[in-house]
Amino acid sequence: MAKRVVPAEKPDMTRAVDMAMLGAYIRYKRSLLGITLEDAASLSGVSKQAYSNVETGKANTRADTLFKALEALGIQLQIVDIPEQTDDWG
Repeated sequence: MAKRVVPAEKPDMTRAVDMAMLGAYIRYKRSLLGITLEDAASLSGVSKQAYSNVETGKANTRADTLFKALEALGIQLQIVDIPEQTDDWG
C-alpha cells in the first residue's frame, strides 16, 4: 500500500532564514510534489533520518545533506548581500 503524503502549509518566507524555516519550506515543496519522506530521502541520497532532520530544522544538520535535499526537490538557495546600513548618528 502506497503511503499518503500529507499536505504541508507554506511557511512565511518574509522572515529571517533559519534551519526551521528552510526545513518547513522543504517539507512544503515535497508535499506539493506528492513525494513521501522515504522517497525524498532516496532521491537525495541520504538516510531517512538525515532527511527528516532537514525537514524538522535540526540545527546540527550537515550542509551537504541540506544541499542534497534542496537539489532533489528543485529548490535553489541563493545568497544575497545585505546592503550596508548608513550611520544616522552623523
